[in-house]
Amino acid sequence: MQPLAAILASVLLAAAAMADPGPSPAIIDATCSVFAKTCAYPSHDYCVNVLSTSDPASAASAKDERDLAIIPANATAHNVTRTVDLIDDLSHELARCSESYARDMGGKVASALGDLVAGRKPGDKLLDAYNLGPSNCTLAVMLRWGYSKNLLAHENSANAALVLLARNIARLVPNSNRTASPAAIMNSMCSSLLYNMYPGYDYCVGVLSSDDPAAAAAARDTRDLAIIAANATAHNITSTVKLIGGLLSDLAECKVSYGRMGSTVDGALGDRVPGQDPPAGAASKLGDAAGDALSCDMVMSRRRGAAKNVLHQENWHNFVSARFASNIAFLEDY
Repeated sequence: MQPLAAILASVLLAAAAMADPGPSPAIIDATCSVFAKTCAYPSHDYCVNVLSTSDPASAASAKDERDLAIIPANATAHNVTRTVDLIDDLSHELARCSESYARDMGGKVASALGDLVAGRKPGDKLLDAYNLGPSNCTLAVMLRWGYSKNLLAHENSANAALVLLARNIARLVPNSNRTASPAAIMNSMCSSLLYNMYPGYDYCVGVLSSDDPAAAAAARDTRDLAIIAANATAHNITSTVKLIGGLLSDLAECKVSYGRMGSTVDGALGDRVPGQDPPAGAASKLGDAAGDALSCDMVMSRRRGAAKNVLHQENWHNFVSARFASNIAFLEDY
């Protein structure tokens, strides 16, 4: 029985090998070795990884470098499609955040301001504003991508701190007394926030003394200070909505760049038919496509710097992918 089992195992292994022959290591290594010899970009290891894993079936059936050259171009096309989908998703979430800030949070803060100015209690309106604006916007983005794609992380935190400050001050209004000293009322009120209320004394004094110095100098009770904090929140909401509009414009510009990149890569793929000599322009097309990824990266960095460019990873990956496809095509063309 044991020899029979061994024969059966050999047959099964042979069948598995026929079903999935795997990539052609000799052809892949020969092609990628050129990168090590010529210092072409990117590296030998990157070349082997892309050609071996991006499309194993095509790699396995490749007869020569000409067949392999199609693989990185196809991989680039797929990357572009995924990036465009990401841009669409980010744009959708940003538009939702804009609506949450402008209509929902803005409406609650405006209503609370009206109550404070008229001498009424704002109730839970400022807490509702927190939940409808920064909290809602942060949650929507983080549930989908985590922190890595949160374009408004700083703005959400700033708006949360402001509206919670306004809310905490407003809660102290019923117990406040009028005083002739603005500094005294500010110090007394902010001191009460030091240990048991977010965001604390230093933040409280900083906002109230700098956002509207004239109003702070004229403040005589906690209600006056609550109005200053609520007004600061309203101004910040306006700035955030304006920023979101700019970011949506940047994403739209990136989508145009990637649309152009996709068309260029498709054109290069149309030039590359397995078993046929490609036109010499295929390498140039793929090289031009790499430039579109860099264009998007510059667009997403110009408004707030590279550190807040949430598409940098995708842009760099697409740039490298297109350059690699271009270099493979160049080696084949020449």
